[in-house]
Parts: sequence; structure tokens; C-alpha cells
Amino acid sequence: MKKSLLFITTLLSFFNLSVNAQLRINGKVQSNLNEALISCNVLLHKAADSSLVKGTITNVEGQFSLENIIAGKYFLSISYTGFNTEIKQIDISTSDADVSTIVLTNSVSDLNQVTVTAKKPFIEQKIDRIVLNVKNSITSAGGSVLDVLQKSPGVVVNRQSATINMSGKSGVQVMINGRLSYVPAEALISMLEGINSNNVEKIELITTPSSKFDAGGNAGYINIVMAPNADEGFNVSYALTAAGFQGSAPTANADFNYRKKKINLYGGYSFSRRAQLQYVDNYRYVQTEFKTTETTISSVRDPYQLNHGVRVGMDYQISKKTTLGFLVSGYNNKWALDAKNKSNTKINNIENTNIDIKNDNKNQWKHGMINLNLQHVFKNDADLSLNIDYLKYDNFNPATYVYNYLESDQLLKKENLASLKTTIINILPVQLDYNKKLNNKINIEFGGKIVLSKFTNNVLVEQLLQNVWTPDTEFTANYKLKENVAAAHSSLSYNINPQNAIKVGLRYEYTTSNLGSESQANIVDRKYGYLFPTAYWSHKINNTNSINITYNKRINRPTFNNLAPFVTFIDPNTFVSGNSALQPAIANNLGINYTLNRLNFSINYGHENFTIGDFQLKINPETNKQYNTAENLKFTESLNAIVSIPTKITSWWNSQININSSWNHAVADYLEPTVSVKIFNYNLSGFQSFTLNKKVSMELSGFYQSKGLLGISIMKSFGQLNFGTQFKMPKSNSSLRLGVDDIFSTMKFNYETKSDALGYNVYMNLNMQRRLFKITYSKNFGNTILKAKRARITASEAERKRVQ
Repeated sequence: MKKSLLFITTLLSFFNLSVNAQLRINGKVQSNLNEALISCNVLLHKAADSSLVKGTITNVEGQFSLENIIAGKYFLSISYTGFNTEIKQIDISTSDADVSTIVLTNSVSDLNQVTVTAKKPFIEQKIDRIVLNVKNSITSAGGSVLDVLQKSPGVVVNRQSATINMSGKSGVQVMINGRLSYVPAEALISMLEGINSNNVEKIELITTPSSKFDAGGNAGYINIVMAPNADEGFNVSYALTAAGFQGSAPTANADFNYRKKKINLYGGYSFSRRAQLQYVDNYRYVQTEFKTTETTISSVRDPYQLNHGVRVGMDYQISKKTTLGFLVSGYNNKWALDAKNKSNTKINNIENTNIDIKNDNKNQWKHGMINLNLQHVFKNDADLSLNIDYLKYDNFNPATYVYNYLESDQLLKKENLASLKTTIINILPVQLDYNKKLNNKINIEFGGKIVLSKFTNNVLVEQLLQNVWTPDTEFTANYKLKENVAAAHSSLSYNINPQNAIKVGLRYEYTTSNLGSESQANIVDRKYGYLFPTAYWSHKINNTNSINITYNKRINRPTFNNLAPFVTFIDPNTFVSGNSALQPAIANNLGINYTLNRLNFSINYGHENFTIGDFQLKINPETNKQYNTAENLKFTESLNAIVSIPTKITSWWNSQININSSWNHAVADYLEPTVSVKIFNYNLSGFQSFTLNKKVSMELSGFYQSKGLLGISIMKSFGQLNFGTQFKMPKSNSSLRLGVDDIFSTMKFNYETKSDALGYNVYMNLNMQRRLFKITYSKNFGNTILKAKRARITASEAERKRVQ
């Protein structure tokens, strides 16, 4: 009993470690139109001599907090460009001070002469996420979001298998302005390729999402924040990029904003076209008791991707407390290629089959979204938000194959094959969230969400037999899927004292899913529910040292595309297909983060059952058929460590180096015998930024990824180095950027799957892109009177990844 009391006393003392009379000042800043003001300067001065004590800026909700304040008399100075500065007297003695809401009024007299200049580093390491400030990156200009992600620490983009991994884990959820994607995997890659980086403000790599986020995705969330335009009046910006090398990659984008009194209208359009030759090689070695079969496939692909995107929205302030928003967005992304393939098969080192293959393939995704949102702020520090989305995706994917069987370059026979996949997806998410600040220390959140999804996937594969197109029943079918997800979440944040804060949350999701075809009902018929807890503890050791511990449980559901089977032919014996037997994966993750000044170190451990491995190989040794499909592994586990080292070398030279190392273990029991693979890998990334003068700056960025795991396959090392120069022209409010991506053309993906027990080895080499030279011109014009921007998200934050 005495030991228990001693333990409890020690624990309570630990949580209350603080210097006597060290207090906190809380408050909120908003405009005279009741809009939260983001990034306001809040400075605390001593009343006696006006000396500066401490400063901070407001968050996205306009809130601020100043900690470790000694009792006494002070005054606050609150300033924001375009508004009059406010001074507020404060006298704190024995308890924290809440200064309530501070209202700033517009200052109109000299705003036309105001120029705001702020520069953030390209990579910022925060407690629960890494932030990539794309707008500040010279080397990111004129590229796509996918290009930026390829440069991101811990992120691996595989264009061929249409997958994105983060911190060594699959199951990444991708959001745009907090709105999650629900589209097949290949559409996600297509969509990200179609988003011009000139339209993007920043990208957030969220590794420890709270219970408010959907529980899907083991690796976390990638949130793409589009560039805001918060100016008063009417203004327009545009950017044009010319790029090429062994191909071309022009882009263009334009955005407009009109804001006056209670109405804000905004919108934009983007265009891009990318075309570069691609080279793919696949080697397969299959050993049985009586024969050895070797198959070599080489492909020269001439693809292009044409992307159009548009968005138009309006916010209307019904009253000081209530705002109604409406947003319509969509894209039309068309990808097409002509490919010439050669397939050669040897049995016992004797040539058996030699095939020349001509392949024409088109893959077009159309998407539209309508969002209606309502936000109301209550007087008692509470707010309520309602979001209703409707999303539709339409995919048209025809392909033709001509096989010429040869012997000594003489035509033996000719086969014609055609496939057609049409997919329509409809999704209706509805989300309601409530947030309440009980007092200076406690904040609660709770809400609910439902997602109704319908999916049709029609696959037709035909072969030309005696001049008649005849369906292949092995691959042809029409599928329908219905899936409903209902969720409820709650969380509590508690600031125990100035040194310690905790946040705990709980989310429950219940899913019903049914997949069937015209010939077979209930191929998948599942009903399941899970609880997903989250817990965070933050301890501030002193002003320069802090430690954070996090835990969360996640689910990684199969994408719609993987559940509803499809087939893509590489040659007559090599296929890419879906898998309707996929199960959801469940993961538990624990992380520790330590911060010393600007140095950040974190270590994370994750264990996931039924991991969904994309693009896994299954080979039938008797028929020499190779299937590339998503499979459930028995489990995967990973131990990941990240060190972020930002350094200001001189006044004109900024540097940041990120080191991401991980140990990964994958066990697959869908094969006989069971396969176990372990590997250690690391990722080095960073940038060097040079400011030569006010008008000229340069940037060098890049990364190196050592060999790692893709399911049970080994992915060989690869990397990229980029360089860019920016010239600012203040008089015309424009800039010119010159850059080159992948200077040494090292973005090559090489995979190896080896198993003596299974009797086969497979090697695949993908050279999907090369060096790219870019020149970008951008310009802003119109009214530049700054005004606050309403921060908002929509209901489909967790819905779009599974459609992409």
C-alpha cells in the first residue's frame, strides 16, 4: 500500500512540475466581421517598462496561448496587416488569464502600399506531421503534386503500381483541403499528376491523425492544401510553365477571388500535359522438377496525360455567427499510350515462344463534386459544422492488343485481343462536428458521419476468333458494390499544467459491404465494426525541449478498384488484376517524438494484421502465368526513426536534412510455403536554399531511398536531385523560375521477388521519367487589401483515396 501511495504521489508530482506562479494567457482574435484572423502577431510586454516578454501567432481558429508567464502587470499588442493594432492591459496574479475575444478593425488608409513578405522553409517538422511549403519551393514550380510527393521525406511514389507509401507503410489516405479521396488507385495517381504545384500552398504528411479523422489508412494522411486567396476586392493570379526533355510537360493555371462584405467568390482552372518515353523490363525465372522456364518482356511506351481541373465556390456570411458555403469542383484526366512490347520465352534454355506485341491503351477519369457546408459559432466558445458532399467518378478504359508470334522473324500466327472497363462510382458523405471549449484547460469534440457508396464495374475481354469478337468468360463480368460506413467520434483535450497536456479520443466505425456480379451474388458480403482509440501526451521540459507520446489504431480498407476485379494484359501469360477476396487490415501504432530547439527526432513502431500488399506476384509454375494483384499478407511490422535537422548556416544560406530509417518485416501466408522477408532501409532528403539578394534566390533539393519492401518484393534504391533559380520582379508583381528536375535521371524503379522455396524469381525494371527542364512565369494582379480567410473542410475527407 505504501509503495502504491508513493507511486501515485510521484506521478502527481511529475504532472505538476512547474515553477510557482507560472501562468498562461489565452485569447482569440477576429475581425469586425466575426472572422477568425490567422497568423496575427501577439506580443506580451511588461507594463512597467514596455520590454518584450514573449510573442506568438494565432492558429487557424484565431486562438493564441502564452505559457510560463510570471504573475504581474502586462499589456498585449495584437497586430495584423490591414488592421488597426489593439492594446489590451492584463493583470494576472494566481490563476490563468482568459482575455476572451479581441476584435481588430480594418485600416483602409494606406493598405494599397502594403507588401507582405514571409518565407517559410520548404520542410517544417511539427509534432504530428511534416509540412512541405510548396509555395516557397523553387524546384517545385511548374511540376505536379506527384512530383512534389516524390521529393518528400519518407514518401515513396510508384507510378507503375499506382501506390503511395509513407514511413515504410502502405495505406496512405490522400486529402485535398481536408477532403479525403474515394477513387481507385490508378485514378489517384492520375489526379495527383493533374494538380499543378503552382496551385498548392502546402502539403501536410500527417503520421498520427486524431480520432476526428476517418480510421482508414495505416500510414496516415497526406493533406494537399490548395493556395488560398484572401484578398479584398477582385484579384487574379496565373502561372505558365514550359517544360521538356525527350518529351514535353507544359502546364498552366489561373485563379480568381472576389471578396466584399458578406460574399466571397473564388475559383480556378488548371491544365497540364505530360509526355515522356517510358521503358519497362520484366524477367521471370520459374523452376519445376522437370523444366526451367525463362520469360523476358521489354516494353517501349509512348504515353501522354492530359489534365483539366476546375473549381468554383462561394461563402456567404448569413450573420456574424453563421456562414454558408458552396463548392463545385471537377477534373477530366485522360491518359493514353502506344506501346511496343517484345516477349521471349525459353524452356530449358531453348527458345520456345517469341512474340511482338502492339498495345494501345486509354484510361480516362472524369470527376465531379458538390459540397454544401454550414458553420455556426456559439457565444460560449463552441462551434458546429455540417458538411454534405456528393461525389461522382466515371472511368472509361479501353485497350487493344495485337500479338505476332514469330520464329526466326517469320510470322507464325497473329492474335487480336481487346478489353474494356467502365466504372461509375457515386459517394454521399454527410458529416456533423461539434467543438466546445469548457474552460482554459479542457476542450471537447464529438461528431458523426455516414458515407453511402455505390459502385459498378463492367469488364469485357474479347478475342478475335475467325473474324468474330468472342468474349473471354475467364475475365468478363459486370460487378456491383454497395458499401455504407457509419462513424461516431469524441475526444477530450486537457492542459494539465503549462508543462503537460493530454488528448484522448475514441472512434467507432461500422461497415456493411456487398459485392456481386450478374453470375454470382454475394462475392463479398461483410458486416463489421471496430473501435479506434487514440491517445496523445505532450510534456514541455523547458522552452527548448519537449517530448510527445502518441498511440492510435487504424484500419486500411481495400480500394474499390482492387475489390472489383479488372485485368490488364502485359503479354498472353502476364496480367495485372483485382482481388475480390481482400480483407481490411488493422494496425496499431505507437510513436515518441522529441524536440530540441529546431532539431526533431521521432521513433515509431507499427504492427498491422492482414496488410494489403499492392502489386504482389503469384506465378503458376505449370502454366508460366504471372498474376500481379493485391493480396492480404499475414502481418507486417515496422520500426521507424526520423531525424530532422534544420540549420541556418549564414544569413543567406538555409539548410535542412532529414534522415528516415526503418526496419521492416513482412510475412505472407497466401503462398505455399509461407514467405518471411526482413529488411533495413533509410531515406535521406532535404534542401539547400540560397538567397542572393531580394530578387534572386536558388534552391537545391533531393532525396535518396535505399532498398526497401513492397509487400514481399524487394525494391532497389533510387533517388532524385533537383535545382532551381527564382527571379522576382516586384514592380510587375511577377516572378520567373528556372529549374531542372531529376538532374541525373535516377528515378528508376527496380523490383525483385525471389523465393527458392516457391521455385521462381522475378525482376522488374521501370524507367518512367527522366530529367526535365522547366521555366515558369507567374503573375498576380488586382486588389491586394488583405483580409481574413475562412478555414473550412468538407465531408468527404476520408472518401476519395479508395476511389483513386
